[in-house]
Amino acid sequence: MTVLSPASSIAASGMRAAAVGMQAAAHNVANLATADHQRQGVAMAASAAGGVSARVVAAGQDPAAPVADLVDALGARQMFQANAAVLQRHHDTIGRLLDVIA
Repeated sequence: MTVLSPASSIAASGMRAAAVGMQAAAHNVANLATADHQRQGVAMAASAAGGVSARVVAAGQDPAAPVADLVDALGARQMFQANAAVLQRHHDTIGRLLDVIA
């Protein structure tokens, strides 16, 4: 069992939420030419314990959907990268702390 610190848990939840966003955007782009395709969106909410939760929801039809889906994918990528950087910095800091006290 892995125990994550609050900072790690928050960053990991952000990475999971970003992955849900990327999957929804990819689903929408992949099904652009599919008849009766139901677009997907992502609903994100702050968690009381810290972090964020994300779930796929039905999205309305939008004439600018292909552009919006690509922008959503880029935003999800940025969100994932930012949270991965936080996780990496936290890991580095813990490593340095262990070096000092060891």
